[in-house]
Amino acid sequence: MTKIYLAILVFLNFSVGYSQKTYATTFEELPLKMAKEPKPILIKMYTAWCAVCKLQDRQIEKDNQLQKLLSDKYYYIEFNAESREAVLFNGREYIFLPNGKGGLHALANAFSEAKGSYPSWILLSPDYKLLSGYNGLLKSKDLIRVLSP
Repeated sequence: MTKIYLAILVFLNFSVGYSQKTYATTFEELPLKMAKEPKPILIKMYTAWCAVCKLQDRQIEKDNQLQKLLSDKYYYIEFNAESREAVLFNGREYIFLPNGKGGLHALANAFSEAKGSYPSWILLSPDYKLLSGYNGLLKSKDLIRVLSP
């Protein structure tokens, strides 16, 4: 019985480690990374209920060229637009804005041009200036074209 528990534990540990996206970062890690090496920032706003967002994730997970581009040339952040956790970004704290039974995070509200349309892509310069925004599913080749200089 102990061997079964050990095997399950090893499997879970491997799958959690394997599923981490090495090409993505977090808002918490961003200030330190930007201080060391400034790069443009790409934020993908999504929601848990967004089927198109899940399709977008699968496309990125299957495209090594896109992952390398996101890892090498950008700080890529995936952000749940309905997250209830406070986020410190560019020296400002953003919080969840409740509205009836749901709500929207203030960070998503600040950046999203088409509220409620996901995924929503936000491209920022290394000095946090808005360069462009896109809404909806982008094929890998289109995303690579947008991100390639």
